[in-house]
Amino acid sequence: MAGRRLRVGLVGLGNVAILHLEAYRVLSEIEIVAGADLREDRLKQVAAAYGFAPYLDFEEMFACERLDIACILTPARNHRVATESAARHHVHVLCEKPMAVKLEDAQAMVAACDACGVKFFYGASYRFLPTLIKARELIQAGEIGEVQLLVEEMIGGCGPERYQDLGPRHYDVGGPGGPGFGLVDHGVHLVDAFGWLMNSDVVSVFGRGAVSGGSPVTEYLIMNFENGALGNLIYNSSTHSSDMPSEGIFSWSPEWTEWDVVGEKRMKGGRWTDHPTSIRVHGTRGALRIYYYANQLFFLTEKGREQVRVPHHPMPEHFASQMQSFAESVLSGNAPVTTGYDGIKALRVILGAYESNDKQLAVSFVAKDSKSGSTTLGVKD
Repeated sequence: MAGRRLRVGLVGLGNVAILHLEAYRVLSEIEIVAGADLREDRLKQVAAAYGFAPYLDFEEMFACERLDIACILTPARNHRVATESAARHHVHVLCEKPMAVKLEDAQAMVAACDACGVKFFYGASYRFLPTLIKARELIQAGEIGEVQLLVEEMIGGCGPERYQDLGPRHYDVGGPGGPGFGLVDHGVHLVDAFGWLMNSDVVSVFGRGAVSGGSPVTEYLIMNFENGALGNLIYNSSTHSSDMPSEGIFSWSPEWTEWDVVGEKRMKGGRWTDHPTSIRVHGTRGALRIYYYANQLFFLTEKGREQVRVPHHPMPEHFASQMQSFAESVLSGNAPVTTGYDGIKALRVILGAYESNDKQLAVSFVAKDSKSGSTTLGVKD
């Protein structure tokens, strides 16, 4: 297999697909040979821009192309049917987050790939961001002592009148969903990243998530980890930011909105960001401020503040690192570094916020699966 380029097909050609395609340009391990999307105009536009065979039906794409890997980039509610189809055609799967919206769908996806002998790579792409990789090294080396608290807050928008719910395009109305920067669509990244940074699993949660098609709410998720640390996520996209100008940062990563139009020249970073996203990690000996999209990391102790150097591979280059890792897994026969069980664990925690809100009780992870290491939910007495 040495030297062979893996043939890759994309299922779903929305905005996230453009980030993947741009990132994949630098990879020698793969070639993009096909893509599928139900929207004929969008399909023609993206296929022409990136030079691959267009298909309106992914089943036809799997049948006609000799694919090695399928990137499942559709809305989450469609992940199961696309994954099961790829597995039947003996195509390895890289699936975007969230893995699914229903737990039974996520479990069925893993079962389908296992039954057909294909690999499933869960798109925990934040594990491939340079700032998080370096932060994990520092945490594992004990540089900030024992981790006590991890926090991400994203508060802002233009008021409830301009609130944008992803709605039926992505998530079924009445079920878990909400805005692009809410628990389901974004927070699932942080659930995975927090545990990965510390090598510790969530043992209980308390929270509230937005309902697809519903009114805007403040979403929150409080996570208790096995190691005693507390993780806290809080999101609101329907109010106004209270950030001050001095709290911005010089960012080396493009904004997501810069990738909306196929074929247009896009900024590659290098400008001031007023409301940068970041993770705060507090330990017994120091703290970290991780500006994961701005590609900047700061280490804070009683001695002062230090900027930590990280490789200049900002978003969306982490998608290239992710695909490179999966390609190496396929070529070598080794297990993927992130699997369907990682996706299931993250989904369980997110759904725990909804169960918690329904019952107004903390939800505990009370049983462990010896094969997967994943846990099941039960209301904590």
